[in-house]
Amino acid sequence: MSFNFGTVSNPSDAILTLNSPNAAFAAWDDPQNTASSSATVTFRVVSQSLIQTSRVFKATLNGPWKEGSVAEDGCKNLEAEGWDSEAMRIVLSAIHHRTRDIPRSVTLEMLCKVAVLVDYYELHDTLYFFLNLWINDLWYPLPKVYSRDLILWICITSIFTSANIHQHVTNVAVSHCPSEFRTLDLPIPERVANCINTRRETAMKQLIASLNDIKSKLLEDATGCSFECRSAHLGALVIHMHDERLLDGAIEPPFKGRSVADTVTKMRGIRSPSKDWHVQTSTCELSLKSLTETALKTVDAIQGLKLDDADDCRLIVFTKKGKKSKGRKLED
Repeated sequence: MSFNFGTVSNPSDAILTLNSPNAAFAAWDDPQNTASSSATVTFRVVSQSLIQTSRVFKATLNGPWKEGSVAEDGCKNLEAEGWDSEAMRIVLSAIHHRTRDIPRSVTLEMLCKVAVLVDYYELHDTLYFFLNLWINDLWYPLPKVYSRDLILWICITSIFTSANIHQHVTNVAVSHCPSEFRTLDLPIPERVANCINTRRETAMKQLIASLNDIKSKLLEDATGCSFECRSAHLGALVIHMHDERLLDGAIEPPFKGRSVADTVTKMRGIRSPSKDWHVQTSTCELSLKSLTETALKTVDAIQGLKLDDADDCRLIVFTKKGKKSKGRKLED
């Protein structure tokens, strides 16, 4: 398959060869099930268009490497590997100002594939309008559970920063991620992944600590109206903590297989003793439900990540080549 981006007035003078196109992208389950093609896709491009829009292409084509030399076929030759061929076609169409060839709507999958190329080749300004258009078209409804789509959104909003969307999707990740956050080999900044993991683990520790605090108060006669009242509620609490593996030492960071949202749900479902053990002459209204609801206020304030105010709210993104680029701020 071949594409030509040259014109009569500005003919192509370079060939970009995409090897092993359409490799597995952000594999969620088993990446072995998705193999890249052994064929190649070639793009005949105008080297000056690449140089003027991308510092990466500029360094490659103007540097002392073979890509900067004219080959026997009269063209400069560049290579890329594994990228999605349609995403590459869209990106090159934008570089060559062929806006008619750029779709007005894309899938979330394609949006992320294009965003990753934008990040890698530092093309934020070139694709700004279209990324903004596609994001506005796709953002509602955003994922409400931990899923591959959620991770794609975190990647997209880390490259083309949209504060409201980024805060929402990272909030969902903190609350619903059942283990350490997975980047799926996408160029999500390490500090974003680390912050999600830290906030999730902190919230889980707070939940477990709150249950232990309730247990301590019942043991120390700090609540309840009688020995029977305290004993019944303490026994019910310990049984619940045992069943849910929330006793000390039963579960440790990174709390694999347990999300904050699931733990909150289990805490809200805790059962108080069915028999009324309160002293008849007292006004004691002790219940595990009231105790745990008070404890849950510690995690009600969980929030997603806010973008840095510094540097025009732009994120520093570390790509898979170790190169740094800055995300472009999108209007919310």
